Amino acid sequence: MSAMTVKKRPSPILGAASAMIGEASGDLLMSRDSRFHHSIELRVDHIAPDPDQPRKMFSEEELDGLAASMSEQGQLQPILVRRDPIDRGHWIVVAGERRWRAAQRLGWGLILAIEHSGDPEILALIENLQRVDLTPVEEARGLKRLIDGKGWSQNQAAEALGKTKGEISATLRILSLPEDILDGVLTSELGLSRNVLVELSRVDEPSVRERLIQSARSGTLSVRAIRAAKAQDETPEVTEGRPSSGITAPGVNLASVERLVSNLRGLRPSALKDKDRDRLRALRAAIDALLG
Repeated sequence: MSAMTVKKRPSPILGAASAMIGEASGDLLMSRDSRFHHSIELRVDHIAPDPDQPRKMFSEEELDGLAASMSEQGQLQPILVRRDPIDRGHWIVVAGERRWRAAQRLGWGLILAIEHSGDPEILALIENLQRVDLTPVEEARGLKRLIDGKGWSQNQAAEALGKTKGEISATLRILSLPEDILDGVLTSELGLSRNVLVELSRVDEPSVRERLIQSARSGTLSVRAIRAAKAQDETPEVTEGRPSSGITAPGVNLASVERLVSNLRGLRPSALKDKDRDRLRALRAAIDALLG
């Protein structure tokens, strides 16, 4: 009887391994049609922060707290990284720099990461805005860098970040303030909120703006104080129940009067002094006379 040729069946283990190798790229397993790859373990010392990261200041207390949580619970969420374009064996943080810094503090050799091949600038800014509040200055500078780098309009930036054009415009106006004010907010030396900074940036009259900036440097400025100063500056002078020449002159800017009324509506009645009430009454009488 002649020997029969027996065809061996392929090993399922080798088949699975071959499939994995076929999908692998570099040192990680990835999906062919996804911008996100599977999670991998990377050496902590082979990762560097993004030099264009919007957040420049990290609270030592926050990092200590995060490190304590990671020590007890482990790393619950991978960081996002992209390959270093200069050294392909190293990586740059796209999102999750606080987790990477906490891992450094703990002396970890490895950290869980996911390679991301999308737009790192957009992702980094969105991740920071959603997870850890940026200071208004960090947000404004990061936004400007993003818009300038991409050549975007404010409408395009608003669409990408899920904000309105008004919010984008207001944030960027913060950068018109003096650098010492911006640096003071950045280092927390000046406790000025985003609303205060935006309101101050909208003051156009140089003398009023400078007076308010001096108050800002002392950390005593509020939105109410800014609006009161703008209202006082925009109030037309009234004498003996008659409007000033600015009201009756041809080409009068009624928009300034409208802004005045809008600002005054934001004040509580108790914020008006007796002399301010008298001037408003006289102004009302003058307007009534003009309308006939």
